[in-house]
Amino acid sequence: MIAKISDYILSPLAMGTHANYLAVKEGKSALCRYDSLWGMKGPFTASLFDSDAVSAACAEEGIDESSYSRFERIAIIAAARALRLCPEINPAERSVIFIISTTKGGWAGEGDLLPAESAGRIAGRFGNPNSPVVVCNACISGLCAQTEAAAALESGRWKHAVVIGADILTPFILSGFCSLNATSQQPCRPFDEERCGLNLGEAAACIIYGNRSPEECRGAGWHIVSVALSNDAFHITNPSKNAEGAYIALRETLKEADMQDIAFINVHGTATLFNDEMEAVAIDRAKIAELPVNGLKGFFGHTLGAAGVIETLISMEALEERTVLATKGFGSLGVSKKTNISCLNREAHGNAFIKMMSGFGGGNAAMLFSMKKEEKREERGHRTVAGLDITHKITITPQSVIADGVVLQTETQGEQMLKELYRKYVKDYPRFYKMDPLCKLGFIASELLLDAESKAEGISRFSGKSRRGVLLAGGKGSICADMAYLQTIRHPDSYYPSPSAFIYTLPNIVTGEIAIRNGYHGATFYIMMENGEKELEQLMLRTLLYYRCESLVGGVIDMEGPENFKAELYIAKQRTEPEANEVTKK
Repeated sequence: MIAKISDYILSPLAMGTHANYLAVKEGKSALCRYDSLWGMKGPFTASLFDSDAVSAACAEEGIDESSYSRFERIAIIAAARALRLCPEINPAERSVIFIISTTKGGWAGEGDLLPAESAGRIAGRFGNPNSPVVVCNACISGLCAQTEAAAALESGRWKHAVVIGADILTPFILSGFCSLNATSQQPCRPFDEERCGLNLGEAAACIIYGNRSPEECRGAGWHIVSVALSNDAFHITNPSKNAEGAYIALRETLKEADMQDIAFINVHGTATLFNDEMEAVAIDRAKIAELPVNGLKGFFGHTLGAAGVIETLISMEALEERTVLATKGFGSLGVSKKTNISCLNREAHGNAFIKMMSGFGGGNAAMLFSMKKEEKREERGHRTVAGLDITHKITITPQSVIADGVVLQTETQGEQMLKELYRKYVKDYPRFYKMDPLCKLGFIASELLLDAESKAEGISRFSGKSRRGVLLAGGKGSICADMAYLQTIRHPDSYYPSPSAFIYTLPNIVTGEIAIRNGYHGATFYIMMENGEKELEQLMLRTLLYYRCESLVGGVIDMEGPENFKAELYIAKQRTEPEANEVTKK
């Protein structure tokens, strides 16, 4: 089983996992109101680190603050302190993989390192020889990083996974959420009838996993029972009314659950109108509305890439003390479905809990954690699978387009070529013109790939693929959209944060666009890796196995500029005959 070995939380509320839990249990909150910080237009409420506290922690860990960005420093502190609690793990060994969960890392403008580059520096601090995996899946990144850790460990390639969730707040991030009218000037009120938006926060948390037998699990023996990812396939910012993606994620997670042993559901609970309603609908559809429900955003704010890790760890601490924590800010139910929200701390019954998250791009995640000792069972990734079948392939560069070995003739090159390909081969999806360059590249590549599959196999483009997933990897992420959005907030005299431009600074949006176009409800992932092509085949195989996708649109996609981009996408399926693991390309 995939068991928790160690952990640490670094937040504005407290230093240390248990210290953070005690502060939450006592009803303390790190949320504060700021009236003129960073030259923002108007006040905002957020949870921000005290710089002196972080500096003191850096001094204790021997971290030269001038050598690392603020994002890198908090991530390193969290990992160092978690690793110190398990001295039997040597982070410099090849059997240890580092997985970073973040939205933007420390990037806030020109000159800042991209998340993949920062991740390399974080892992390098510990002498780790592997390329770290950076999960950039918007708000669900913290759970996705944990699921990727479980998938990696069950593949047998690694013995331990160091998962670090971290994000800092910058004018770039804050202005983006403000532009969406998603933030509240007052402390947030999840699920409450008077909720009016979220508060942002910064934090770092580390959770270390290992593949352990029940006998080897120490302490409470926390382990991952089941996981599920599903895309809503509806809209890149708004959920569907029936909460299809969140419901599917819950339904799939509960297939392996002992319902009598679940103590509570820890929800995403952002206190936005649509998120809380969607979660309530999904819980009702899954027929688990009687379970106690709580959310933790009123204590930490929405800590983005750190949220899924922090909220998992706080929930573990709470259940060890047989407590369902209160939802700070909640008073009267403000969602359409009956939901058993905790407004006060109360007694918990059971040994397991469900953690839910949802995010932009249509992504939804659910995980079931338990501290109940179990007999060792077959892991999800250990089924008899010979390898990966690559059935179709497309490659797009600024100079050429090759689909299944056939060169497609174009009259233009570079970014203009993408528009030419749209007009020639798609025509009927005008949303294309609103997309950022990365999404345009991914969209066109997927359209040509799926058309090639449809023609070669005689199947309909838009039927029978609800369990298809999307996994894209790249090193540069949404750098073109990042630079475009930066222009809208650069000058105070012409300050105009663009909500549509901000959304596309989240690199996972490209996977959401593909899922929406094609009705794919499978797992959707965006991974940032500096050598993504080298690891891609293993990433695709793990995704097919662990998330039970029937097939996958997978590949490498990078867009650095109008004349510098590449997309190499595949249709991937499992090959299940009992042979040695390998990749077959047709």
